[in-house]
Amino acid sequence: MNNPFNPSFRRIPTIFLNRGQLINEVVEELNNPNSPYKVSIVYGMRGVGKTTFLTEVGRKVKQAPDWLVVNLAMGSNLMATLVDDLYMKASSDLQKTFESIRGLSFSAVGLQLSADLSKPTLSTYQGILTNMFTKLREKGIKVLITLDEAKSNTELKNFVAYYQILNREDYPVALMMTGLPENISELQNEDVMTFLLRGKRIALSALNLSQIEISYNNVFKRSGFQVTEDTLSKMALMTMGYAYGFQLLGYLVWNVAQKSKTVDQDLLDEIKLEYLVELDQNAYTKIFSSLSLQDKKFVLAMAQSSQHRVSIKKIRERLNRPSNFVANYRRRLLDDQVIKSTNYGEVAFTLPFFKEYVLQQYRFEQGLE
Repeated sequence: MNNPFNPSFRRIPTIFLNRGQLINEVVEELNNPNSPYKVSIVYGMRGVGKTTFLTEVGRKVKQAPDWLVVNLAMGSNLMATLVDDLYMKASSDLQKTFESIRGLSFSAVGLQLSADLSKPTLSTYQGILTNMFTKLREKGIKVLITLDEAKSNTELKNFVAYYQILNREDYPVALMMTGLPENISELQNEDVMTFLLRGKRIALSALNLSQIEISYNNVFKRSGFQVTEDTLSKMALMTMGYAYGFQLLGYLVWNVAQKSKTVDQDLLDEIKLEYLVELDQNAYTKIFSSLSLQDKKFVLAMAQSSQHRVSIKKIRERLNRPSNFVANYRRRLLDDQVIKSTNYGEVAFTLPFFKEYVLQQYRFEQGLE
């Protein structure tokens, strides 16, 4: 049997925890024309499962006959891609309706324009799309547009500006985007995209450790591996609910335990170093590099504490900064999901072994001085 875990980014693994209750809530809300979920932003740090969540919402929505789901990607001509994908995802009857739009024809390679429209502009695509959405509305068809890993650029600004027109004119078109916290903040601060602030923000945080333990139990025991409940609990703790950590650890354990079919503490000790290296290279380096200098000083002050839960008072004393300064960076790191609030006046890291990573980076920097 092939390894069912997949630690590759932006690919949907065979084994995953799908946050079913939240997904069902989103899908139900999308059917309400007055719901704030009509414009929604799924955000979270790298590896938290945003793409999987978006894909699952889209999969459930398109099961209904009155919905079309169109998946867009950054780096493409969003307006042109939307035209093509709406046509390709439509039923044969709807495709004939689209073909009746003056000056348009479609082929296997996509949209074909008449001679007078052979050099399409932004307004050309807006006109085409408005015609298409009008015909969809007449047929009672709703559309969900998904956009993974949104980043601010001219293409997205033009697309969002057009979507606002659709929204104002009450077309049954929903927009769901994913993004890193810092990219979402940048989007919402752009003048043309401030309306995103009125949309629904869906923060993906840590997975439930009990669900992770149950999932590991089901996968490994059903595949003939010997593993105790104590080992399963330790595996769940090693992930700290981090979706990428869940996939990565499962992948490594599966590969190493293939011959013995036994998962125990010795095996976890054996793969721990590789687990940490992969976390560092594929996730933590990018997460850490996105932090400001003061953010890094804050997390270093946390990492230098011997406690798992670190008091804000201790951090303030170590940084030798006033309360309002420390509170500002605490809020930033909470928004970026690098840390979490535990008890009143205490914070902790959200990621497995991130404390060790921060201390290692500090030692490297000290060695370069």
